Parts: sequence; structure tokens; C-alpha cells
Amino acid sequence: MNGTAFKLATLAKPDGNACVAIVLGDDAIDLKAAHAAYRASARKGELSSSDSLLGLLENWDANFAVLQEIVAFLDKEGARPGAAKLTSLRALPPVGRPGKMFYAAQNFQEHVDEMIRAGMSPSSGPNFTGEKSTTIPYLFLKAPSCLAGAFDDIEIPRGMKKIDWEAEIALVIAKRGKRIKAEHALDHVAGFMTTNDVSCRDQQMRPDRPALRSDWLGGKSHDNFAPMGPFLVPRAFVPDHMNLFIRLTVNGEVKQNGNTSQFIFTPEEQIEYASNMLSVETGDIFSCGTCGGVGQGTNTFLKAGDVMETEIELLGRMRNRFVAEA
Repeated sequence: MNGTAFKLATLAKPDGNACVAIVLGDDAIDLKAAHAAYRASARKGELSSSDSLLGLLENWDANFAVLQEIVAFLDKEGARPGAAKLTSLRALPPVGRPGKMFYAAQNFQEHVDEMIRAGMSPSSGPNFTGEKSTTIPYLFLKAPSCLAGAFDDIEIPRGMKKIDWEAEIALVIAKRGKRIKAEHALDHVAGFMTTNDVSCRDQQMRPDRPALRSDWLGGKSHDNFAPMGPFLVPRAFVPDHMNLFIRLTVNGEVKQNGNTSQFIFTPEEQIEYASNMLSVETGDIFSCGTCGGVGQGTNTFLKAGDVMETEIELLGRMRNRFVAEA
């Protein structure tokens, strides 16, 4: 990919108003200001939206080409219109209100194994060994309302004691599609993000309804249980999404240290599977599964005051503190 690599972010300014920003190094450049300066220089590229990332996604291929031109213009002119330091702004979820959020369950063999040992998966029946010929992806939906910013506090729901972490790579859909073949799936993807599928193990297995197994709503969709960001990194700037480290620490101690090369089902295969049932739409998010090392595996859980840091190679690091529910 020619040209300067950049990231995109949705940021809250000190006055509380949100803006889309082009991120170059430590600088966040207001996209509206950058686009205005670019247009004032007699360049012709036009964005279909500069107000939201969702608006950019709706005509992503054309908008991405113009974004590249804007960044080249900024570099040539040495301009930083409307720029602020990233540290002075609050990171919001890059895509503020996705229509659907798909999550992959047990998509790394070491995570499959640790959840069997922890009693969260049946030990009887066929022993899944990651052989894809015997199974298909297992996805569930998480409520978009539980999105949080990359540095937001996360409240521990009242009475819950088994709050767990799951570091994951996420992707966002740009182009709508149905029955998408895996080999064409990346054509529908705008870019990638760091995320965490925070989980409430107290409610994930319902003791009052054991025959129903997992309670995905109670286990996954509490407020702020989906921190995401701080950036959307365009797909063009991620040379190999199947070889990125996944790392998570709690209070500085490494808990997860995996790699996307360990996926059982690739993101492309997950998109194919989901789109065979329902249309995937602009702004939808796929969170592609976590590696081994979750708290459930060692019966270790998060408590008020703990700080969780989640990092995916090239995509950015989040830092979320856990607090008691107000």
C-alpha cells in the first residue's frame, strides 16, 4: 500500500462534542477541518460524510481513496488543521452504534481446552480438537449498547463476582452482503480494531436452567462489557490479519499472550457462516474469538480497582479499570 498509513478514531473533545479524527502518530486531526483544508486547496475529492465513521463506511471504497489523498495533502503541506494530542481527548468506540455484533465462541483450541477443564463446556460427547471438518463456527450476538471506549471504566454488576476478560480482534463491515464466500469476505471489511469480550461467568451457566446451557445475554451483555478501540485501522494497513499478537495484562501481569494465527475459524469463514443466515450490513462488527488464558481457566476474576490492558498488534492498546457499580 502506497502512502502514509493512518488510523481513524471517534473522539470526544473537551466540550463533549464528538468528532471523527485522522490519527497520525500522537496527533488527532479533526476530519472536518482536514477535509475543508484539502478542498480549499482546489483538490476535488469529496467525502460522503465527515461526521461519523458509520457515514464513511457507507461508501467506504470511495471514501478511503479520498482519505488517502487528504493524508498525502497533510503530509505535503505539513498541515495539521484542528489537531490535538490524543491524550487530551476521550476515545469513544470507533463505530458508535453498530447494527449487529457477532462474537465467536471458543475459536482457539487452548481456550476450548481450558473451558472444558473449568467445567464451562461438557466433557462428554465428541472431543473437539479444532478439526474443522467436524464442525462449523459458533457465533453469538452481543448487544451493541454495551460498547465502551478504550479507556472507560467498567462497572462490575451488583452481586456478580466472576467477571472475566477475553482479548479479541474485531473487524467492521463496510459493504453489505448475503451468502458471502470466505474468499471474498475481506472485500466487505473496512478495517480492524482491538476489543475485549468482557464476560460475567456468574450468569453464563444458569444453575436454575442447566438444560439450556449458556445464557449469552446474562453472561455477555452488561453495560460497558464491550470496550473497543481506540482506533479503526483500515484493512489496507494490516498486511496479515492472521499473524497479529493478542496480549492482555491485569495489573501489569500477563494473562493472555496469543496470536491470530491460532484461529480455528478465520474471520473470513465467520463472515461466510453468518451471512448464510442473515445479511451482514454496513457497520456490523465481528469479534473473532479469544486465545487461552482467560480468568475462568484458573478461577481468577476481576475485582474493583483492577486494571485490564488489551492490545492487538498494529491496532492499539486499551486500558480499562474495573469499579463497583454505582
